[in-house]
Amino acid sequence: MKKLITAALFGALVLTACGSSSSDGVNEKHAAFCALAKDLETASAGPHGEDPAAITDPKVMKDVWTNVTALSQKMADGAPSEVKADVKAMVGGIIAMNTIFSANGYDLTGMAKDVKVREELAKISNDSSTISASQRFQKFMTKNCGISAN
Repeated sequence: MKKLITAALFGALVLTACGSSSSDGVNEKHAAFCALAKDLETASAGPHGEDPAAITDPKVMKDVWTNVTALSQKMADGAPSEVKADVKAMVGGIIAMNTIFSANGYDLTGMAKDVKVREELAKISNDSSTISASQRFQKFMTKNCGISAN
C-alpha cells in the first residue's frame, strides 16, 4: 500500500514539487503560467495533504485526481516554450496514472492488492525521462516563478 500511495502522490506532486512560492521573483512574462502552477499546487495539497486518511476514500481520490489532471492539462497547454516539452512529459505521467486510477475505481486499497497495478504505477513513477523533465521544470520554476526547489 505504501508504494501505491507513493506512486499516487508522485503523480500529484510531479508538477508542484518545487516548494513554496512567493510573489517575489516572478518573471512577468510567465506570471499566468506561475499562477497555474500555484493553482495546481493548491489542488494537489487538498484533502490528501490535510487528511492522509482521505487517500482511502475512492470518491475523494476521484475528485482530487480529476481536478489535478484537468489543471495539469491546462498547465501543459499554457506552458512557455522553454518548458513546454517538460511539462507535457510530466502531464503524460499524470494522465497515465489517472487512467489507471479510473480503471480501478480510484480505490487505492484495492489497487494495493493488485501486483500488476502496482507495477504499472511504479513504472510511471520511476520513468527517467519524466524525472529529468521534472528536474528541468523545477529549475525553470525557481528562475521564473519565485519558487524554490526542494
